[in-house]
Amino acid sequence: MKKITLILVFFLFASISHSHAFNEKDPIKKLLMDYINKMNALTQGTQKEDVLNLFDSKYVGNTVYVNLSGALVRKNYVKKDISSQLDDIINDDNYKFRLTLDKIVFQSQKERAGIISAVVIFESFIDKKIAEKGTMLMDIVTIKSNSVWKIVQNNMVRVSEAKDIGECVCYVYGKGSTKFVTEVYFPSGLEYSQEFDAFQVTTKNNKRLIKSDSNEFYWSRDTGKLTFKGTVVGRADKARKAIEYVLKDLYKDSCVNIVFN
Repeated sequence: MKKITLILVFFLFASISHSHAFNEKDPIKKLLMDYINKMNALTQGTQKEDVLNLFDSKYVGNTVYVNLSGALVRKNYVKKDISSQLDDIINDDNYKFRLTLDKIVFQSQKERAGIISAVVIFESFIDKKIAEKGTMLMDIVTIKSNSVWKIVQNNMVRVSEAKDIGECVCYVYGKGSTKFVTEVYFPSGLEYSQEFDAFQVTTKNNKRLIKSDSNEFYWSRDTGKLTFKGTVVGRADKARKAIEYVLKDLYKDSCVNIVFN
């Protein structure tokens, strides 16, 4: 989920309605709208440099992220970080997000500098599934450099309020090489849920399989392939690794990645 932290600023006003129309003589809003139009067309003709040119060379940004458990994550960024994140956006067809302006809480325009503070609702998607919902408070600072207005700073506080798909953590406890119990923590709405599963490596009709409740994963002795309902979900030569592939398949609707301990 690292992409979200850096690139949320890119689409801050991507979902502003026509009711928030701006005066062409207002350089701050015009800069933001220029950025929106270029980002919206990033994969349809607009080049990465067209977006980067909207940021001052001395751009800095900082983010404080409050996750579901209340833990804080602090990060700082410069212009080159934006460049790498733009590459991620262009190259990743599975990740999307949408932001909706809730309200502008402060705006100030000076001769050579300006600032906009806004509350933004965001949603991110992975493989068209909702990944995260939350709220951001953003302070965007712009300056006039060589008669051109550019974004020079962004300060953001992002609070995660719900996650339905994301990073998961799993603890695997084994008894020999045939019996396992797993403890999985996965995002579920407003909090992380916990679930225990029991697995057994056994034989049925001379075929090796891994059983869990009503699910049966066939595990080929010859190739190491794991199949579920005719679909290959992984390949392993050790039982512990086979269990990991089984869990990835069972929790694929909730977990982008599972960290095994």
